[in-house]
Amino acid sequence: MPFSEVLNQSAATAHLQKSLRGRVPGALLFCGPSGVGKKKAALEFAKALNCLDPQARAAGDACGVCAHCRAIAAGAYPDVLVADFLYQARLELKTEPNDKKYEEELEKELAKQQRIKVDTIRDITAKSQQKSAVGGWKIFIVDEAQSMQAEAANALLKFIEEPPQKTVWILLTDKKAALLKTILSRCQAVQFAPLPDDTVEQLLRQTDCAVEDPASAAKYAQGSLTRARRAAQALEILQSAPQGPAWPAACAAALPRSVASARQSAQAVLDVITLAVHRAWLTAGDETVRRTLQEELKKLENYKIAVARNVPPALTVETALMGLDMRRIQI
Repeated sequence: MPFSEVLNQSAATAHLQKSLRGRVPGALLFCGPSGVGKKKAALEFAKALNCLDPQARAAGDACGVCAHCRAIAAGAYPDVLVADFLYQARLELKTEPNDKKYEEELEKELAKQQRIKVDTIRDITAKSQQKSAVGGWKIFIVDEAQSMQAEAANALLKFIEEPPQKTVWILLTDKKAALLKTILSRCQAVQFAPLPDDTVEQLLRQTDCAVEDPASAAKYAQGSLTRARRAAQALEILQSAPQGPAWPAACAAALPRSVASARQSAQAVLDVITLAVHRAWLTAGDETVRRTLQEELKKLENYKIAVARNVPPALTVETALMGLDMRRIQI
């Protein structure tokens, strides 16, 4: 059954199935690290509400094979809408979908997305007031809910307070504390846990053939499939550059050209290095070495802050790597 495909989240899925067999909340808040199955669980919840198999619905699940389940999985069900940065980028793009430059322009627009804007919320709340196209449940999923502008969060508030009949709002966040207290008070929270390394590795092997070494990426995932994919790219940058005095510069030069992508890759590189240094600190037997590694960890945190504050990513990565003693660190 589809909920069984949401791996290592038995507490969260049990909570959702209990809701499906009882009273369905009008607003849910899925909390937990990015890349642990929150969006998948939201889509499985939407399937379970609209599944055409009465036996599956009675069990608080979906069959996964009926026309409604397949349409939701394909993103083609008219009453299930996912408002994420891709959805917002498409709203803001002026190029028509049939234009040959559409995909290129969409990629550029997507790289700019950092906050869920009020116009996006107004778009989906207007759709929430429309009659169901199929006659079943309408589900509106807002990803990266913590990134909503204050005006956007306030625009959403009145709609999650009293949603129309057979309408469910599902907000996904990895930073619950960043949401307005008024939003939190109106949503039923469902907590999602970090994933074990072996589960992350399994998911990488199943879903991402571009990751050459899933086992290594999983070690730097911190329980998140999203972090694992970023770690895989960072490991490729760090391990493909030739070792030696020019290694920091070569790693910096390997970052993507676009500023937004370079910033994201720089953060991933610094995250991997930070974890590697932390592991070295945990296993170091000499107190002097431990103090040195502790100082390096503090510096790396400052470099991560610098990247977030728009210091040039390549310069930050090169400087950070130049200051490391790689004899003590294993990547």
